[in-house]
Amino acid sequence: MAGINGLTVGFRSGVNQRIAKFSVLVKDTADTSQSQQYATLPGAANAPGVLGVLTEHFVEPNYFAPQGTDPTTVTGAAPALYNLKGRGLTLQVNGIAKVYAAGAVNQGDVLVIADQYGRVNNVSNLSIAAGTKIYPVGIAQNSTQNANDIVEVLLNFQPTAA
Repeated sequence: MAGINGLTVGFRSGVNQRIAKFSVLVKDTADTSQSQQYATLPGAANAPGVLGVLTEHFVEPNYFAPQGTDPTTVTGAAPALYNLKGRGLTLQVNGIAKVYAAGAVNQGDVLVIADQYGRVNNVSNLSIAAGTKIYPVGIAQNSTQNANDIVEVLLNFQPTAA
């Protein structure tokens, strides 16, 4: 995806791990470099510091992830004989993005990070208590039924209360 009209921003990977496209990434708190912007996988559900959605598979050269591959089999695996840390990646930060759902969601749901794979789910499915600060990814534009279904999300990273 071309970085036009402010839809995408380039970051550097904070980890040496493969990441499936459509995964949500967060600010890397381990690398506090002022001259570079580092992104990494979230550590848990409702992770703070949402930066955007990965637009392409982030893998080493000659690694192939077929269409329909379970993203959890790609994301988090360290490549053999290749280091991905510090390599450039492109995140969509504006507009409507495709994102992996961690389960069933409804159109109009506020979605937050659901797990360490960068998938999303709604606040009630994650049992986030009312009044808890949430770090949304955005609003679901369609419904999903299963884990790893694609949901289109109107991106909005503004923290709010559940």
